[in-house]
Amino acid sequence: MKKKVAIFSAPSGSGKTTVVKHLISKYPCLEFSVSATTRQPRGQEVDGRDYYFLSEEEFLARVAAGEFVEYEQVYKGSYYGTLKSEVERIWAKGNIILFDVDVKGGVSLKKYFGDEALSVFIQAPSPEELRRRLEKRGTDSPEAIEKRVAKAAEEMEYADKFDIVLINDDLDMCLRKAEHLPIFTDKTVALYFGTFNPLHIGHVNILRYLCGCGLDEVRMIVSPQSPFKEEASLSDEQRLAQVRADIARLGLDVTVSDIEYQLERPSYTINTLRHLQAAEPDTHFILVMGADNLEGFKRWKCWQEIVTDYEIWVYPRPGFDNAAELCKDLQARLLDAPLTDISSTDIRNGKKTSGLN
Repeated sequence: MKKKVAIFSAPSGSGKTTVVKHLISKYPCLEFSVSATTRQPRGQEVDGRDYYFLSEEEFLARVAAGEFVEYEQVYKGSYYGTLKSEVERIWAKGNIILFDVDVKGGVSLKKYFGDEALSVFIQAPSPEELRRRLEKRGTDSPEAIEKRVAKAAEEMEYADKFDIVLINDDLDMCLRKAEHLPIFTDKTVALYFGTFNPLHIGHVNILRYLCGCGLDEVRMIVSPQSPFKEEASLSDEQRLAQVRADIARLGLDVTVSDIEYQLERPSYTINTLRHLQAAEPDTHFILVMGADNLEGFKRWKCWQEIVTDYEIWVYPRPGFDNAAELCKDLQARLLDAPLTDISSTDIRNGKKTSGLN
């Protein structure tokens, strides 16, 4: 069985422990990795269940003996770390290790485990909301809360070092998105939708970028011509055949799918996603789209379901400089992909060539 690690990190009060406990209750294959710490227990915390509570002397002695995967002094005299014995104990049972650690520990664990790990950053919507949550929790003094809020602002700068960022402004949505993380599936597939009428160098640049992202598969979903648009010069079948021929000629490791030719028309992205997920339940699907789709995305059919149940990757498009802000609103990932100033419309109107010859 492949060894897997899920790493969850966040500033205090962002909700990572709630997310971790929810996932453990849902997936029997997950097992919580108990961290070691030198801080004192809070509330009803139990040694060996919530943390291994060690004295500072014992903790540093075990560091010197090489018994930690990683460790960090989070505050003066307050150490946290992951024991190697915990990792081996969980993997020996065939389970997926689930880490609930501080931000710096999460970065260290990702470096240590590499591709075996998926690192997730849980982010509160604002420092004010974070302060409110810490006050509601009632386990810290006002002075300690202010210290944690200040530290959270610093820790927010680490978000881009994680594979995935989940904004916890709606707990139910956050939990549902966590349930669909790729660590819990056997295969990850990027879906690149379009009519590709015609396929051009901009499309190809995005496909090449996706092929370098470590995905199990890059799949082009060729959409039939919309009945609400002007009639195309090529029939749907001719256009599909042309796309397949171009992809083969270019030698791209990409699957060309005609699934939307088989579904009810007009084609809606959510219908295709639902169909694919039902047919391939163990696959994590990523929706890939251009930044030009962001402003109108909330007019898509069942857009909330897409945001909640699927990961969204956005590639840049000329003239859409607000893409980063819109991606944050949709919890989408803005790709550092090539920016190509070309469109199929320009090619059809004779303003540009496809650039594929």
